[in-house]
Amino acid sequence: MDRTETAQVATYVAEQLAAERELVSTRLNWNLTFQGFMIASYALVATAEASEPARLIIQSAITISGFIVAAATLAGVLAASRQSDYLKKHWVRVMGEESIYPRPFSMGSGSRMGRLPPRVICAALMLMWCVLQVAGMGLFG
Repeated sequence: MDRTETAQVATYVAEQLAAERELVSTRLNWNLTFQGFMIASYALVATAEASEPARLIIQSAITISGFIVAAATLAGVLAASRQSDYLKKHWVRVMGEESIYPRPFSMGSGSRMGRLPPRVICAALMLMWCVLQVAGMGLFG
């Protein structure tokens, strides 16, 4: 591969990695916007004057929906992570460990730590919805 082709590969991989990061950011923004709406809805229902069966059904619908959206977002984040892993391996295979071009990603623990927050946010939301579901059913006492 000549220098021009190598530069094209470097540019392409960098652009694709940036696109994957943007997808994660967009997915998290959508998720957090939706979750804020769902939390407000849950609080409104929890404090409303309503019969117990109706309140339980509505609260359950909100908590299940919130959990499903958080889980779907986590699946999307993990898909972007898998694609990023593929792109990084491709970069190393084509460019080598000591490329003249700057690597558009971090290696090892830096990469893992950078990917942790979106995963933790989704997992925390899923846990929160489980706890709210149990609390809404009156199982905490």
